[in-house]
Amino acid sequence: MARIFFTVIFLIFAMNSFANDKSFYGFKWLDDDETVYVIQNKEYPKAKRIGVDLSYVNSDSTAYQNTAGLVAAITYYFNEEYSLDVTYKIYSNSNNRDIESLLNQNSIKPLVRVIDSALLIHFNWIPFYGKLNMLNKILYMDWGIGIGAGQFTSKSNYKTFEDTSPFLLQPEDNVGINIRSFFKFYMSRKWNFGFEYHSTGVQAITSSALNEEIIWFNDVMLTIGYMF
Repeated sequence: MARIFFTVIFLIFAMNSFANDKSFYGFKWLDDDETVYVIQNKEYPKAKRIGVDLSYVNSDSTAYQNTAGLVAAITYYFNEEYSLDVTYKIYSNSNNRDIESLLNQNSIKPLVRVIDSALLIHFNWIPFYGKLNMLNKILYMDWGIGIGAGQFTSKSNYKTFEDTSPFLLQPEDNVGINIRSFFKFYMSRKWNFGFEYHSTGVQAITSSALNEEIIWFNDVMLTIGYMF
């Protein structure tokens, strides 16, 4: 008799517990018209900090040159989305096979312009912040775009390419604009690396008649940076 009594008590208790669990899981924490937004905290904040970047650049500034160089930049971050940088580029240029072949064929001289250096100021917008899971590690990253302008030093043969004088590049100064797109990957609070693409337009003389137009070229950069 006692066994039957305790069995009945156990069944009643179990049924009450199941009902309580069901009512608990059926509870709504939010009303139907309410929405929850999850804000992702930034692991490596940039606001009010200064960054220094050093880059290797490969450029297609002219069809007749092999062009590479180095880039140094210093950036101030007003907040997490906006920054201002000063960038200096220095290029190394050498004749490629195309121009060597032309110069060896009856002294044909193409119009050539090479970029030696550039001093630029960019205003940048960094709208995207995310993270990647790679090799069981979280890699934090930024993506941004920027627009800038500055002074360029270059050399050209626009004065002589139409006459019979020897092939000679003469120095000159130019102004231009630069549009950049960049990714940064953060290894720590201070160190990062990234990739950049620059599209640059330089106002330049393109003929012996002194006609001017904007000459466009592209730079691809591999960057390592340090944040103070």
